[in-house]
Amino acid sequence: MTYLVDLATGTLMRSTRRSYTLTGLATLVLAAGIALPANAQSRGDTGRPLDRGLVSSTKPLSGEQLDQVKAFAAAQLEALANGDADDLITARNALIQDARRPGVTGVFLRAFSSELVPGIEKMLQQQGDGMQTMRAENGLRILAFLRTPEALQLIVATTNPADVKDNSRRLVAAGLVPIAVEAVPQSGLGSAVLTSTARRLSENLVEDSDWIVVLEDLRAMNAIALNRTLTKENRSEVRDMQFNAYARLANGIASSDTPSPIVKAIYRAMLGLRERLLDNSTAGDISNRQIANTLREMLKRIGSAAVRQWNGLEADPAMFQAYEGTLRVGAQLLSLLERRQDPRINALAAPMTAVGEKGDSSDQALTGLKAALKNLG
Repeated sequence: MTYLVDLATGTLMRSTRRSYTLTGLATLVLAAGIALPANAQSRGDTGRPLDRGLVSSTKPLSGEQLDQVKAFAAAQLEALANGDADDLITARNALIQDARRPGVTGVFLRAFSSELVPGIEKMLQQQGDGMQTMRAENGLRILAFLRTPEALQLIVATTNPADVKDNSRRLVAAGLVPIAVEAVPQSGLGSAVLTSTARRLSENLVEDSDWIVVLEDLRAMNAIALNRTLTKENRSEVRDMQFNAYARLANGIASSDTPSPIVKAIYRAMLGLRERLLDNSTAGDISNRQIANTLREMLKRIGSAAVRQWNGLEADPAMFQAYEGTLRVGAQLLSLLERRQDPRINALAAPMTAVGEKGDSSDQALTGLKAALKNLG
């Protein structure tokens, strides 16, 4: 199958019927600030161009300025909703260009958002492949750079698997959250909004069956937890939600008779979390102790699940590695939270780790894991 690469967003677009996004790549590309092509500039033939003074205004926009924003947004929305692929990409780039200009203010973004969000919401309500998917996914990218509560709300709503059946669309939405929560003064993304966003993400991700989407949801929650806009109290609240999401995922994993791919999401998310866990928090405070208790119980459930699903793990080396990695990295996270090693928790991962490092047999590993779980009580 042939793929076309959209360098402005990191999207791999299949040349047949639908697109699928590598969100890790998309996030890196977008965060790196790749320059948009020359034809992405605001042009008079697609709506009245927006001048720099308007985009950087710190005062409420005048009636004339608002009319200019409305005309420009309307022209671009028309291209997004009804144009061909080239028109769509040009319009998307033009909108993102203005939202990313140096000196852009929250005053402008709120006005811009008011004009764009309703039209993009209509695109997101359309389901299907082909151009509908392309319009929706590019609409999500525009929302990410508006950085307003209304835009963020639409992005997070798109991560809900009960409402959005398209895994690709949910993946795009989750991968864009870290960009969408980068607050601009006066854009409205305060601590309370970010906390509410984290709560909705935590509710959505535990209902998702696609481990890649769950991974991006977990990464998005961590991006919120590290956001400098959060108050200390809200940061503790978001961290608690974050680890409770891990625990609820573990409950689902433990109820299965076969290895769950969701463990792959937990393992990979924990690898990133390990590097940043204690950013903006104090070791040993009450929130860390609460989180540590949640993490400890979660690791016990994953260990118990591994015993229950052992035959499947023996038959699938990739899943064996994911379960072993989750237990090992989880123990490391616990030591970071508590500032000490917990030998009994460390013992959960040791038998599975020894299979790869020491060449222990699978039977030895299973016996060792059962003993470690028994020792935990």
